[in-house]
Amino acid sequence: MVVGALGISTAPATTRQGVNYAVSNRTLPSYVKLWDFLDRHFHYALLAKQITQGLRSDEERALAIFKWTRAHIRPTPPDWAVVDDHILHIVIRGHGLDDQMADVFTTLSTYTGVPAFWNRVRLDGPTRGLVLSFARLDGRWAVFDVANGFVFRDAQGHLASVEELAANPQLIAFTVRDLEPGGRPYPDYLAACVPLEVATPLRAELQMPWPRFWYEIRQGLKSRAQGTER
Repeated sequence: MVVGALGISTAPATTRQGVNYAVSNRTLPSYVKLWDFLDRHFHYALLAKQITQGLRSDEERALAIFKWTRAHIRPTPPDWAVVDDHILHIVIRGHGLDDQMADVFTTLSTYTGVPAFWNRVRLDGPTRGLVLSFARLDGRWAVFDVANGFVFRDAQGHLASVEELAANPQLIAFTVRDLEPGGRPYPDYLAACVPLEVATPLRAELQMPWPRFWYEIRQGLKSRAQGTER
């Protein structure tokens, strides 16, 4: 049994890294990949706890993570290499693209108990679109634009949901409303998010051991069933 366990732990595994959008694979023992995964998990948990220490409400925690991300993850300079690997590496490097900033925010937010995810919202035309993040607050998905530094509030001063913003564009400040990412009015991107599609499990949850374990089990069973059907 011990030999079998060692055989599994030393079996080859693959990890990927993208540099300037060219992806390369690296082979390493399974136990190293597992150790790295757990190491990142504990770093996320510790960092999220440190950022939100003493804060009680979900809104306070989400805003604290948002402000920390804005302060610590700066835009990647145009002439620097674009590296795409693990979220923790973005934190360590201290810079990233719009989607990488959103990845840091949504991951740390989820680790504080506030589920969050991001989407690149695309409209018609060959544009990169607009990266928006969504955090679940009091049963509603509030909108955060991490790269541009925007949060949105309703008439009562609470963080506004994407449905509220799509239905009431006047809640969007004039300075934001006049922006045209990719040549399209900013409110158009919010309207395109309704109805909001939420993946299960969230990408950020897959950084956690148990959700990742059960996800891999389900994927394995699904692949096996599909193989049997063929």
